[in-house]
Amino acid sequence: MTASNGGTATGNDQRGRHDLTGHSPKARAWRAFFETSAIISDRMEKRLHSSTGLRLTDYNLMLLLAEADEYQLRMGELAEGMVFSPSRLSYQVKSLEKRGLITRFADPEDRRGMTAQLTEEGRRVFEQASRLHGQHIKQLFHPALDDEEARIFKLICDQIKTTATAEDRA
Repeated sequence: MTASNGGTATGNDQRGRHDLTGHSPKARAWRAFFETSAIISDRMEKRLHSSTGLRLTDYNLMLLLAEADEYQLRMGELAEGMVFSPSRLSYQVKSLEKRGLITRFADPEDRRGMTAQLTEEGRRVFEQASRLHGQHIKQLFHPALDDEEARIFKLICDQIKTTATAEDRA
C-alpha cells in the first residue's frame, strides 16, 4: 500500500501491488513521510528552477549566506549547515560563483580556509527567489495544516531530526 492509494487490510493496493514497507502505524507513517517529502521536494524544485534558475540546493546555500553576518560563512560552516548534498558543496559554490551570485576568498583569520559570501547580485536573486519560494510553500504546504497541526508536525519533525542526528553528535 502506498501512502495515498487506500490499500486493503491484506497489504494489496487497489491495483494488486503489495506493500513491502510494513503495516504498523510507524511503517505507514514512514512511507507517507518519505513519499510526501519527495513529492514536495520535486514540486518545489521544479517551481523554483523554472522561476529563478536556482535548484533547492542553491537556494539552501544562499539562504545560509543570507542569514549569516555580512552574508558570509567559512566553507566548513556552510557545509555543516547544508540540508541538501553537503558533499557537492565545492561544485555548487563554483557554479554559483560562475553566475556571479557568490564570491570566495581566503579567510582573513586563517589563510588555509576559504569563505563564501553572497554578492550584491546574489542578494538580489536570493530576495526574488525567497519571495517566490515563500509563495510556493503557501500553495503546497500551508493548506494541508491548521496552526495546531503545524505545531505538532514541527514537534514531530524536530524529534525525528534529533534522532537522525544523534549519532553525528556521539
